[in-house]
Amino acid sequence: MNQSSNDLSGNVTGPVVQAGHVGQLHLAPPVPTALAGLPPAVPEFTGRAHALRRVTEALRPGSGASPLVVSTLAGTAGVGKTALALRAAHDAVAAGWFPGGVLFINLQGYDGTRYVQPDIAVSVFLSALGVPAELFPSTFEGRLSLYRSKLAELASGHGAALIVFDNASSTEQIRPLLPGSPVHRVVVTSRHTLGDLPGSRIVDVGVLEPPEAAALIARTLRMRRSDDTRAQDEPAAVHDLTALCGRLPLALAVVASILAGDPDQTIGELTAALRDRATRLEELSYGDRRSVTAAFGLSYARLGPEEARMFRYLSLNPGQQVSVQAAAALTGRSVPQAGKLLRALRDVHMLEHGKPRGWVRFHDLLRLFAERCSEEEDDAASVQAAVDRLLAHYRDAARDATERIVEAARLRRRADAAEDWLDTERLNLRSALHLAHRHDRPAMVLPLAHNVSWFLRRQQDWAAGLEVCDMAVEFADSVADGAELALALYNKGDFLKHKQDFDLALPVFAEALDRYHELGDRTGEARTLHSMGTVARRIGRYAQAESHYAAALPLFRVLDDQPGSGHTLFNLGYTARKQGDHAAALDHYESALDVYERLGNSAGRARTLHHLGHLAVATERPDAARRHWEQARSAYEEAGLPPSAQEVAELLDALSASEAG
Repeated sequence: MNQSSNDLSGNVTGPVVQAGHVGQLHLAPPVPTALAGLPPAVPEFTGRAHALRRVTEALRPGSGASPLVVSTLAGTAGVGKTALALRAAHDAVAAGWFPGGVLFINLQGYDGTRYVQPDIAVSVFLSALGVPAELFPSTFEGRLSLYRSKLAELASGHGAALIVFDNASSTEQIRPLLPGSPVHRVVVTSRHTLGDLPGSRIVDVGVLEPPEAAALIARTLRMRRSDDTRAQDEPAAVHDLTALCGRLPLALAVVASILAGDPDQTIGELTAALRDRATRLEELSYGDRRSVTAAFGLSYARLGPEEARMFRYLSLNPGQQVSVQAAAALTGRSVPQAGKLLRALRDVHMLEHGKPRGWVRFHDLLRLFAERCSEEEDDAASVQAAVDRLLAHYRDAARDATERIVEAARLRRRADAAEDWLDTERLNLRSALHLAHRHDRPAMVLPLAHNVSWFLRRQQDWAAGLEVCDMAVEFADSVADGAELALALYNKGDFLKHKQDFDLALPVFAEALDRYHELGDRTGEARTLHSMGTVARRIGRYAQAESHYAAALPLFRVLDDQPGSGHTLFNLGYTARKQGDHAAALDHYESALDVYERLGNSAGRARTLHHLGHLAVATERPDAARRHWEQARSAYEEAGLPPSAQEVAELLDALSASEAG
């Protein structure tokens, strides 16, 4: 009987069936799997308790309400997304939740030269799963099918696996690689929100809290040198240092590395070096790999032209946050177009949500980066045009809000939307005046200065309001506009009057009066004289007050300003009464009452009757006092002033009691 034999060598898969004698069988060793490729956790990891708990709960076996649970850690460059993902992954592996192992890949989503396409990523994963390269299917679809099959085998044989996609820039980069088996879990880190990723649970990763940021500095220094006590010795400097870093983990890691590398440098010295905004970004780099500017640059390079332009121009806004309307003005786009661009920048975490809804803000370091990009890419004419559009927006919007508030007050209502807008934009409006000063645009913002000082006066923000008043005077003087200067001086005097700095208000009003007289502006003269009378009256200088009111009255009459005449007559009655001239007081009060009755001014009529009652008591005419106060009570009720009506009712009760006694 003849015998035959076969020699086999190479890679063999599946069963070998040989009907006869096999002389030699040479099999290559099995390709090893690489299911423990998770990079080490960051030793300096600090804080993040809430975010870590959210990710860990999603990774816990049986936690998924959907067929596939994907935790997407989203945040700006350098915010510590990878460190958080690795910490959560290591904790989950240590808890025994993923006996099938871990697949990890850095997709380099924001590096144009090292970007990992899905076809490359699936090949990396197939190798990690133990598939020899020569057995990879030739097509991408075939490799994906084999990849999912291997994951299914892993799930049935060993158990759940964890797949970590680090630094992804789009859903398209990840979607094909999602496992088919719901047993497995996925963690993704991205500077994009990736709201369209199937099964995704988004965890927004922000900057560290102040205590966490300080702890990161201290922990890093102690790890590098166990005897380093600088963080404990300089707590105030640590606080300032973390603030200058915007509590961004990448920036904190850089400064910690700088300090660790130079044990003789104090934290205060490094903090002082970072205070210069012009050089702060340059200071926030260490070696070739750790640079805040480089991290931001990768994100910026992925923006479209319009998104990049919006990003740069937003840095021209002087305040901490910017509304969609202001963003539209800066870029010359419509509000819907600007809103779309802002959403795109928020999605890639180049901007943050502001407060309230509709406003956005920069991280402090990203703002510095945007300013640098604008300096490098935008010409002076384009920047000036953007600034002019922004100033015009704030000027016009503040005017409209002020007008709505004044009209609402006339109707005894409250303009909540206008009040809220002015309150939200308070810092932007003030800062816009400084922006106008830097760009030599005083005439453009004089109306803005007047409206802002008026609003700050209503808010009793005295220090800020007085600064704005002074800027308005400076602006008006620089444009050599006599009318604007007179108005700015009057507004400053009026602000000081409400602030009750009466001795300071009088000379400012006097200067405004001189300007109005030079201009021949009788309306301005009358109004200023009346205000000077009121200031003098409030500090008890009744003769001086009477002189100012007496000078204002004929001007109001020539101007046929009935309300002005009525108010001045009332005040003349008050000053005469205070000086004991009861006859003159009665004459002025009765004249004022006639004016208010012709105007149908219930509040003015009520106030005058109220004071006529006091005058009647002073001249021992109780019946006249009762008649005046009863009429005043009705007029106050008609004017919608119940507290004043109650005050008069109490006067009537006291009058009755005195008569009864």
